[in-house]
Amino acid sequence: MAEAGSSGWIVRRAGTRDLPGLVRLSRIDPVNESAASVAARVAGLLADPRRCIVVAESESESESETAGELVGVAEAQFYGVAMRRASGSARLHDLFVEPSWRRRGIARALFAEVTAWARGLPQCRDLEWQSSPAGEVRSVQLRPAEGP
Repeated sequence: MAEAGSSGWIVRRAGTRDLPGLVRLSRIDPVNESAASVAARVAGLLADPRRCIVVAESESESESETAGELVGVAEAQFYGVAMRRASGSARLHDLFVEPSWRRRGIARALFAEVTAWARGLPQCRDLEWQSSPAGEVRSVQLRPAEGP
C-alpha cells in the first residue's frame, strides 16, 4: 500500500527495480564496501520473505529534486516464532531519510508502513527497535502476549 505525503513523496514497498536507489541510500554514510557488494547484500534482503523494505519516493520535480528518486528507507525482519510460544518479534533494523527531505513526516510514514506489515503477520507479537546509540530497545505491542 502506498501512502502519499503532502510534500511530494509516497511510501511503498520496495522491489527489485529499486536496487540502484537502495544501493545509493545505503552508501550515503562512508563505508569501506564496494557498490557491487552492497548491491548483492541488498538484493538478498529484497528476496528474503521474512524482510520488509519500504521506501519513500519523491513525486515532485524541481531544480534540486528528481521525481522517482528514493529519499528514505526502512527495513525490518520477522524472526519467526519462539521456542516456548507460538509468536515472535519483528525488528526494525534501519530507518533513514535523506537530510534534505527530513521534517516532512517521511520517517513517521515509513515506520507506520513497517508497523502495518508486522501487524499483518499473524504470529508477530511486537515490533522492536533500538532507539538510541546506548542500545535502549523499545517496542510496540501488536497483539496481546499469550500465556500467563
